[in-house]
Amino acid sequence: MRELLTTLCRGHEIELLWQPTIEEIPAYMEQGFVPIEMSEGTHSFADFRRLDHHNEYSAQPSACVTALNFWGELAEQRPARIMVNHADSDCVITGLTLLGLMPRELHERLNPEVGLVDTAPVGVDYSKLEFGGPIRVWKNAMQSVKQSGWCWLYGLSLWIDLLERPKAYQNQIGKLDEMEAERVKTALEDYKHAVISPSGRVALVMPSRVRGYEVHFFRQPEYLVESLKGWRHWCIIAYNENSGSVLLSCPNPQVAEAAFGPGGLKNVFALLPSIDGKEWGGRESVGGSPRGVLFPKERMAEVLAIIDGALKTC
Repeated sequence: MRELLTTLCRGHEIELLWQPTIEEIPAYMEQGFVPIEMSEGTHSFADFRRLDHHNEYSAQPSACVTALNFWGELAEQRPARIMVNHADSDCVITGLTLLGLMPRELHERLNPEVGLVDTAPVGVDYSKLEFGGPIRVWKNAMQSVKQSGWCWLYGLSLWIDLLERPKAYQNQIGKLDEMEAERVKTALEDYKHAVISPSGRVALVMPSRVRGYEVHFFRQPEYLVESLKGWRHWCIIAYNENSGSVLLSCPNPQVAEAAFGPGGLKNVFALLPSIDGKEWGGRESVGGSPRGVLFPKERMAEVLAIIDGALKTC
């Protein structure tokens, strides 16, 4: 649902445009709204900053890494105008970088780690990241369904607090270790009810109560991670009943392109059923249903059949 929110953060005026319609986006860009990860289906809306890494910008690094080139650029704008359609860590950290609310030196260490978790999450060892704890706490705290621009603004404030008062969250990090074990357990339970495609290479997990795709791929350790033989499943379709959203994921870009041809999942998005005129979109190895749209549960069998049929090899 489209919202135009005006608020303050550390004395900075912020005007946040949340989920405008596709038809409205170009006009708002002309008014000075900076699009951050504004991918809509198979097209991404971006200005000269190119703050996206989906669709035609999929060869770029994460948005927050690109944003390092524009640190603090919105600090003097009154108000700072930002346009978003979701609230994940990459998107919010990109906004924080543009606003210059935290030191550039900190962002130069933080942003590459946030970008890594966003673009290549399978197999990330958070214990080896400088900001692994805060990233996990932020993601856990932001799990609720995001149906308003206020969630993006809260995510902005939460990041500032996490970065300035990390000791206040140490107990929470300890709890997350226990929650991680429970997440893996839940993911394995969800897999028991998965529908496997005729090829055996695509699995539909419905409902998917947790983000468990790295579990559902079932790594085959005797083979290379970049090879098709390295994984039981090459694509996981996860349906989140709470949000009505669908996540598509392959283990990595190499597997995605070996399975679906050059471009990976980008070859599949246009084949999937659009909803309210909105298309699927994403990158070579990860993507999903249209943002801000509840995808009908009863059409998931169709999605599974289309993706299985798009495989170039079995």
